[in-house]
Amino acid sequence: MAKEEYKQLSCSDVGMACGFQVRAKTEAEVMKHAKTHATEAHGLKEISANTEKKIKEAIKTVSVDVPEKK
Repeated sequence: MAKEEYKQLSCSDVGMACGFQVRAKTEAEVMKHAKTHATEAHGLKEISANTEKKIKEAIKTVSVDVPEKK
């Protein structure tokens, strides 16, 4: 296994009582998934600039074990 760095966000990181978590290679990918989740699971029609800032500030960099490519 190799270690790679991913970006990670959980709904609980922004104060939501929700078990949703996303990991992706880039912050942009995390934001795309987070916005889709916010719309589908929490009924948000749009994300305000303030909420988007809060979400971006909550994104963490984590080290993940990934299978080595052969």
